[in-house]
Amino acid sequence: MAIDDGSTQRGIRMQWLDLAFVHWRADAAQIAALLPPSLEVEQFDGSAWIGLVPFTMRGTAFANRVRIPFASDFLECNVRTYVRARMVHGVPAPTHRGVWFLSLDATSLVAVLGARTRWHLPYLWSRMQMRMESRSSDGCSEFRDYCIKRRFGGARGSVQWTRHERISTDQVTALDAFLTDRDRLYSYDGRRTWVGVVHHDPWPLHRATLHHVATALVRERGVDPLGDAIICATPGVESLGDPLTPLFAPVVFFDGECAFCHRVVQRVMSIDRHCRLRFAPLQGKTYASVAVAGKPDAATLSTMVLLDEEGIWTRSDAVVRALRECGGAASVVAAALEIVPKRVRDWLYNAIAKRRTRMNNCDLLLAKRDAAHSRVLD
Repeated sequence: MAIDDGSTQRGIRMQWLDLAFVHWRADAAQIAALLPPSLEVEQFDGSAWIGLVPFTMRGTAFANRVRIPFASDFLECNVRTYVRARMVHGVPAPTHRGVWFLSLDATSLVAVLGARTRWHLPYLWSRMQMRMESRSSDGCSEFRDYCIKRRFGGARGSVQWTRHERISTDQVTALDAFLTDRDRLYSYDGRRTWVGVVHHDPWPLHRATLHHVATALVRERGVDPLGDAIICATPGVESLGDPLTPLFAPVVFFDGECAFCHRVVQRVMSIDRHCRLRFAPLQGKTYASVAVAGKPDAATLSTMVLLDEEGIWTRSDAVVRALRECGGAASVVAAALEIVPKRVRDWLYNAIAKRRTRMNNCDLLLAKRDAAHSRVLD
């Protein structure tokens, strides 16, 4: 498979081989209870769906094709469901469809530790075995048997299936596409939701016969599979995963009639290395639409306000969080400011705020909105 080398310079290359997509209907309420506020359950045919997907990982490497030591080849089995991002605190955010992982078992400890720390995914170190055999002379019937046993106790799982002939493109059902055609994954680190884009060719789906499946790995996450399982299988694809990015870009609200505030915001824009912040005037439509507990009244504000997934922040707390998002030297300054007691920080902030110069109908940022300033909201 050919993947555009220019699509990412810091991603991860992987070969996902010998997959089975085993799915059941599920109670949407059970799944919704496991999601962060930024995500909602995506349903098909009036139902949520839960999947068990065992496969073999091969050739895991950085985007420059340097293999990852002790995490290049291993077995994996994940429990997953399907979600869509939604507005956060009443402020627009990308609403793409994606995959939410309830658990991921893998045999490589390095892969488990790396994915938990860098991708914020709930990987678990497990023992797994895979047995395969061809059950036809032409290779059209391939049998697979995966067994999963979590280390240090915990649930066990097993899946046995036979992969048959390929399903032609025009015979792939809408449900098959819903359950497999996903190019995004979501994760949550306790503070914010992250999204990762994965590039690969369409899955070459095959018909399959499910001989046996244990549901303990699914039930262990508090989800009860409903009805009979359905299955399709695939020999696999090569993929390239981009680095994670925050789903919700925090918004810095500033006094739109204050010349000093405009200059500060322009300076913050220039040091925001990863373009993670958005900006909007307190007097604008975006701030009026914010729906979060403790939201200050814009008419009485004389402070900068920052809105992120965790909530709303004012005065020096807003400054610290904005600097942290900028990265580089700005994040070092943020860390130093956090050491200073909040009362002292706020006193200094208020002293500066009292001396700011006001101006009428100031539109310095909004007047410059173009492709380079698309982060400025109304």
